[in-house]
Amino acid sequence: MNLPNFLIIGANKAGTSSLSYYCGQHPDIFICPVKEPMFFTSSRVGVRRGGETTLLEPYFCFTLSEYIELFSGTDKPLRGEASTAYLVNPNCALWIKKILPDVKLIAVLRNPLDRAFSAYKMYHGRKVEKRTFEEAVLHELKFGTNGIQQGQHYLKAGLYGSQLKIFKKYFPDEQLFIGDYEKLNRDSIGFLKDVFNFLGVAPFVPPKLDRVNTTKDQYAGGEDIPKFNLEIREKMKKYFESDINLLQTYTNFDVLHWLA
Repeated sequence: MNLPNFLIIGANKAGTSSLSYYCGQHPDIFICPVKEPMFFTSSRVGVRRGGETTLLEPYFCFTLSEYIELFSGTDKPLRGEASTAYLVNPNCALWIKKILPDVKLIAVLRNPLDRAFSAYKMYHGRKVEKRTFEEAVLHELKFGTNGIQQGQHYLKAGLYGSQLKIFKKYFPDEQLFIGDYEKLNRDSIGFLKDVFNFLGVAPFVPPKLDRVNTTKDQYAGGEDIPKFNLEIREKMKKYFESDINLLQTYTNFDVLHWLA
């Protein structure tokens, strides 16, 4: 039975599409052809399709056998998929542990202020987000995320410390790789060397190292998006401060400079 033995769990807007693309070029790695299947994002188990047990809402496109089928047809020793929703959904860690207890997990982390702005640009570019970035941030600071779809949880999605705390409850450190988005950007080959070493495959330099699925710095109408102002940036730093301090105890790279 073929199931994935590694997952790229996030963070959203932190180079995970590019990382998945690079990994897929390795001769010993198979990457699921469905982008972000998000199989483990449900909080409950139900029955669908002829009585087969499956994970239900909000993503119930795949039964367990269908999820397995995504990784069939390969004899490569490593099989993986990338679903950035896993990191931000607290129930995912337990589901993953139950179904894939020995799986290796990869999380790439980006400055949460920049990640939030990048996510905003994507949703605004798709004409889903009508607010200015400042309006969206101030609303979340005041009212939280009630009534807002998950992708537009611009602040909450960047609470990596509390998110990883849950995963560390279920998975030992040797099954968890926490990577620095800044290193992925400045030294992709060095970053991949670390990832492949973690996965236990031979060193490899992908022939294609171009970035994929990047977000353009434009509004939906085409005009440039202005950088968010200093006042909003300081409010965001205050929001993230305690979580970043927690995160620093989990990582071997500096995250405290995000608060500078």
